[in-house]
Amino acid sequence: MHEAVMGTSKRKIRVHLMSRDWNLMPILPSVFIIIELFTGFLRKIGYKALTDKSLHHPQRYLVLSLCVSARYFHYNKQRSFSLEHFKVLGLSEAMLKTLTNKGFSEPTPIQKAIIPFLLNEDRDVVAQAETGTGKTAAFAIPIIEGIEAPNGKVKALILVPTRELALQVAGEIKSYKGKKKIEIVAVYGGQPFGPQRSALKKADIVVGTTGRILDHLEKGTLRLDRVTHLVLDEADEMLDMGFIDDIKAILEHTPVKRRTMLFSATMPREVVAIAKRHMRNYETIATSPIKKAQQLTDQFFIPVRQPDKFDALCRIIDVEPEFYGLVFCRTRVETAEIAERLVSAGYDASGIHGEIDQRDREQIMRRFREKGITILVATDVAARGLDINNLSHVINYALPQDPDAYIHRIGRTGRAGKKGIAITLVTPQEQRALDLIRRTSGSGMRKRDVPGVRDIIELKRSRIKDEVIKVMNEEDLGPYALLAAELLETGDPATILAACLRHSFADELDPKSYKEIRTVAQTDTKAHTRLFVARGRKHGMTPQNILRFIREHTGVKEKLVSNIEIKDDFTFISVPQAEADVIQKSFSHKRGRGLISIAKPEQRRRMAG
Repeated sequence: MHEAVMGTSKRKIRVHLMSRDWNLMPILPSVFIIIELFTGFLRKIGYKALTDKSLHHPQRYLVLSLCVSARYFHYNKQRSFSLEHFKVLGLSEAMLKTLTNKGFSEPTPIQKAIIPFLLNEDRDVVAQAETGTGKTAAFAIPIIEGIEAPNGKVKALILVPTRELALQVAGEIKSYKGKKKIEIVAVYGGQPFGPQRSALKKADIVVGTTGRILDHLEKGTLRLDRVTHLVLDEADEMLDMGFIDDIKAILEHTPVKRRTMLFSATMPREVVAIAKRHMRNYETIATSPIKKAQQLTDQFFIPVRQPDKFDALCRIIDVEPEFYGLVFCRTRVETAEIAERLVSAGYDASGIHGEIDQRDREQIMRRFREKGITILVATDVAARGLDINNLSHVINYALPQDPDAYIHRIGRTGRAGKKGIAITLVTPQEQRALDLIRRTSGSGMRKRDVPGVRDIIELKRSRIKDEVIKVMNEEDLGPYALLAAELLETGDPATILAACLRHSFADELDPKSYKEIRTVAQTDTKAHTRLFVARGRKHGMTPQNILRFIREHTGVKEKLVSNIEIKDDFTFISVPQAEADVIQKSFSHKRGRGLISIAKPEQRRRMAG
């Protein structure tokens, strides 16, 4: 019987199982109901059916057949259900198949809004979308759908702020092309021109940084006269990095009749100005207001003295069982120093900043993605464009320059439904700036103390114990068994084991090896600062004008400005100390240098006089 069944085809097996001896036909509806309701259960018993000797061979094959059918039914139902979400967007069957193979289950809000718009409308679009919202797929999928016959002429250009993002976006676009013979090329600085020049000869879609795109345009190795789609990705970041003139120069090389898409996490005046000047009849799409604080990210700040910052950072890492995160510093020098100190202290860490060679950067990022290193120290500029999944922590070793930078930083954790933790180390001198970030970002940032030595040691004791037990149970101890026996003959077993642990873990459990970190008292930041504005009544200043002037140039809200006193040639205003710092900083690099400054005693006397 066994041989007969095994020798039949799959079709004959089904016929055999449906024969009169089994009498299954009347109960088939019930069988499929069971399959629907108990798919998981049937999958679990599949293995048992293979090994349970109490079942006859035909019975085993029946159970296994039901399990396979259940698996197939379950998979196809899920696949069909997930495809429905994308079918309504108007995508082709080929694209639907590609998305299914990639494991897509449901479009993100930005994809639901952008994809059908780009497929059905003939207008430009300005989209407000943060990193990690699926915006690359939102513009890449319609572009690929629109390329009918690839011919090696550049039809789409995507401008990005960093080399890392160029590689990232190009790689993602390639994953959507399916069987279409579309050539996607990434061009960026730090790489030789030769290979890029050769690749550009047959490129259909080019992703690149503005500087290298301009280089190729000037050398004649890139032509944009056939471009139908232009994307400005992370537009606010590009403007912050000073690429506005490069962008304008590149736009001059593209046809007037093109489709322009601008994506930006924030919408400062400069981004809006680009849209108004270089885009036609554009639609503004924002799926929802930009969240000032990530809902899935627990946010904390830890007051600490500057000399204690590094030790506080180490303790934060030590108390987490599986730390995998970014540590943000302000400068290249600080980034290199902190990364080097972490490595010297035994942590799996590395650092990236603007002066690192591109090849080294790519190698570091590959190791970080593969978790060969679990701590990446970076500047804001170097981290732009990084899109790493499953980060557990973002640590602000240095305070970000403004609330928007803070939002960008912490937005790299707490993604895809997973919890994340953002911790900011703040010195007493930075407290006012932190208060501004907390107010402006609307973050639910809570105070936390530096982890104590006792807590650190207790956690390390537990981990060491778990590691030793794991080695005992899972690893081959043969080479050390004889040595262990010899050591046990020399003294007390507990003393010998303690010596081995001390040899392996040095001073990790010795409280004396930890530097004392003193508690820092928070400073009072509610005091107001009097500011002098070198514009007065004869310049057209009124209370309404001064409030609008401050808000437009600094972002400081009107309700925070008080005690306005306007004279013919100048004006005094009062603002909280944190806002005073922001206002002064905003005007320090503008042509109106000295337009607003802290009021001096002699200026106040002039006012009184």
